[in-house]
Amino acid sequence: MSSKNNPINYAQLPAVDHLLKLAEDVHAPLALKTHVARQFLENLRLQLKPDSTLTRSQVESEYLLNLDQILNPIRPVINATGVILHTGLGRAAYSAGMVKRLVEMLSDAYVNLELDLATGQRGNRNDHLRPWLQALTNAENGILVNNNAAAVLLALNTLANRKQVVISRGQLVEIGGSFRIPEILKKAGAKLVEVGTTNRTHLNDFRSAISSKTGLLLWVHTSNYRIEGFTKEVGLAELVELGKEFNLPVMADLGSGALVDIGEYGLRREPLVSEVVKTGVDVVTFSVDKLLGGPQGGVIAGKNTWINRIEKNHLLRALRSDKTQIILTLEALKNYHDPATETPFYRDISISLETLHRRAHAIVQAINPNELKIEICETPGQVGSGAAPTDSFQSVALKLKHNRKSTKSLAAALRQASIPVLGYINEDRVFLDLRTVRTHQDDLLMRILRDLN
Repeated sequence: MSSKNNPINYAQLPAVDHLLKLAEDVHAPLALKTHVARQFLENLRLQLKPDSTLTRSQVESEYLLNLDQILNPIRPVINATGVILHTGLGRAAYSAGMVKRLVEMLSDAYVNLELDLATGQRGNRNDHLRPWLQALTNAENGILVNNNAAAVLLALNTLANRKQVVISRGQLVEIGGSFRIPEILKKAGAKLVEVGTTNRTHLNDFRSAISSKTGLLLWVHTSNYRIEGFTKEVGLAELVELGKEFNLPVMADLGSGALVDIGEYGLRREPLVSEVVKTGVDVVTFSVDKLLGGPQGGVIAGKNTWINRIEKNHLLRALRSDKTQIILTLEALKNYHDPATETPFYRDISISLETLHRRAHAIVQAINPNELKIEICETPGQVGSGAAPTDSFQSVALKLKHNRKSTKSLAAALRQASIPVLGYINEDRVFLDLRTVRTHQDDLLMRILRDLN
């Protein structure tokens, strides 16, 4: 048999059993290890060329690496993008207290998800969050579903199935993943009636579109873009009064859903959920995993009449939240006794430039740059996930250039580090924004940069 370090040909590829023997100490089902080995060898056979320099040792190592990537596809990363609510990185970070409570509640344990402990009868999973949503939004009632898209779909299906929904043309938004309001309306069984123009819509446009077939007036907060200049939009309070005049419900989709004034954190002010509820709107929907700082989820809040109908919609069973979402959302809401310190988003947005500069200088001094050239600079950061789209805030970044690696190769090397580091490329440099790097990750980042140095 040839040495493990000699190039091998097609016929010398190891057998599945040999690869399984290498992985016998890997904690995984045999069926998975076998599936990965077969797929791995099949791909190698397709890629192997007569002049290949691939060795048996490399094949064995690559199989184990491939198996590890499949066993651990979701990994902790260092977010150095400067985007606080990064959709690709899971949006809102959980506070340590949220995670601790989740482990305490669910580690090899049961919870009273749908059991009324007082009566011993079946309970309603939405009751756990109901008083919290009522208190923090000032709505009469509220429930949690799987995400905000689900919230919009369920509310529209309940309020306007087989009816017309009137909405301003300037509010026909699209968010990430091609989620579009017109398509959601169609899936909900409603018919879209768009009024006005992209930049200007008047109350009379809504009034003229109302007919016996109208079931709902819809107002959508354009949380992921801004239209400026020669514009006119119908205020939600005006739309509510029009709804009362024609005995039609009015629904508002807020998207990001702020419970506290983000203007106090240096960002452009967003309408608070409680302010929207105060206009008299019948139903409001918003996300949990953006400005609220919770897990994936969507809230439907509003008047008892409509929330009760929504809870009776059979579609709710397909869109309902599970125990993990409910517990994490509850803990996220508890953080609102002091969001500036307890909610990671508001804590991150509050970090001073002085603190960030101090951390940046400590990292650079610890590395003593050689092959890796590092500058410290101020750079704009972003909220992300469609929240506060036109806002940026000053942050501090490490600006990297490597003597022997291209910018793309350097970014790739950072992504392939023991803990992947995600930055961004600008001006042919790799930027690592420290606002989104956790303080406890600074030492780890130093070690990764030292290895590249």
